[in-house]
Amino acid sequence: MTSRTTALRRAHDVATAVLALAIVPEPFGRRRRAMGFDDYVHHQQRADAVMRRLAPALSVAAMATGAATAAAEARRAPRAAALRAASVAAVAGAITLTVRVHVPINVRLRSWRPGQEAAGWREARARWERAHVLRRGLVVVAAAATALAR
Repeated sequence: MTSRTTALRRAHDVATAVLALAIVPEPFGRRRRAMGFDDYVHHQQRADAVMRRLAPALSVAAMATGAATAAAEARRAPRAAALRAASVAAVAGAITLTVRVHVPINVRLRSWRPGQEAAGWREARARWERAHVLRRGLVVVAAAATALAR
């Protein structure tokens, strides 16, 4: 294995681990699902302000390093390369889900103001939560595939 391949593997391992740590833990999940409108809006607007900057960078890093590592390992370690490619595919799925479900809801949520309950906010929250469970699952699959590729 070349030092370049080793560096790519490490970069992909780290990028995927950091993405998983940013997406998978749910310290406020149960509380968020039970919040009233005002608390929910406040919480989600703060979380969105951070994640709309952080998540794209982490996702691109995980995908780029994963694809480069898979290409570098394709001949020497086809199983590892396939696992790295599966990790990239899982992150791509998480991104697709985010763009199709979370982003439109988050854009609407940015205009909501505490004290002025928005029509349909509970349904939007439920849809966001269901999609978030799937997104978390995809990121877990990506992290597991990355770990198995080692």
